[in-house]
Amino acid sequence: MEQSLTRDAALKCGLLILGNGCRIAPSIRIVPSEDDGAEFGPVEIGESSIVRDGVVLSTGVRIGRRVLVGHNCVLRRRVQIGDESVISHLVSIQHDVVLGSRVRVSSLTHLTGGTRVEDDVQIGAGVATVDDNAMDWPHPTTLCGPIFRQGCRIGSGATILGGVEIGRNAFVGAGSVVTRTIPENVVAFGNPAYIRRDRPPNSAPP
Repeated sequence: MEQSLTRDAALKCGLLILGNGCRIAPSIRIVPSEDDGAEFGPVEIGESSIVRDGVVLSTGVRIGRRVLVGHNCVLRRRVQIGDESVISHLVSIQHDVVLGSRVRVSSLTHLTGGTRVEDDVQIGAGVATVDDNAMDWPHPTTLCGPIFRQGCRIGSGATILGGVEIGRNAFVGAGSVVTRTIPENVVAFGNPAYIRRDRPPNSAPP
């Protein structure tokens, strides 16, 4: 396993590529390869983005323009983050997660491998996502992260199980446990979460 690199060492050897106007803390670390030696290219960060102290960025990470990544976040291999998104402090984003533009992810949230988050989604603090509903580790048979459709909102402390889809403009209440797909334009909450009422398109959170 190759050790992680400092910001300046990664820049020097071409494993960190920065757009104009970036502000990247010197304490970040770049992980150039996986434990098995797999490499997925340099880490690329778009113009005017900010990456704060203690962040770990793995091979193949792509960060868009005007993105903020808060203190002590971990982004695993091939994570993609769209323009103008905000990742708050102490967020764990696992392998192959794709986030759209103008996404906000609050502190202490875990996005499991393969999660898909479309544009304009807000995910609250302490949200947990799951990709292995059967908990078959270390030999899982099916891994499937959840999908968050455009404009949906996830309240703090919610748990979203693997394979679940949160519909466009849906609102999931704080502390909910979502075990099944939630359609678009509804409000759902509870353990397990059930649909409680409609949510009109483009409405403010209830």
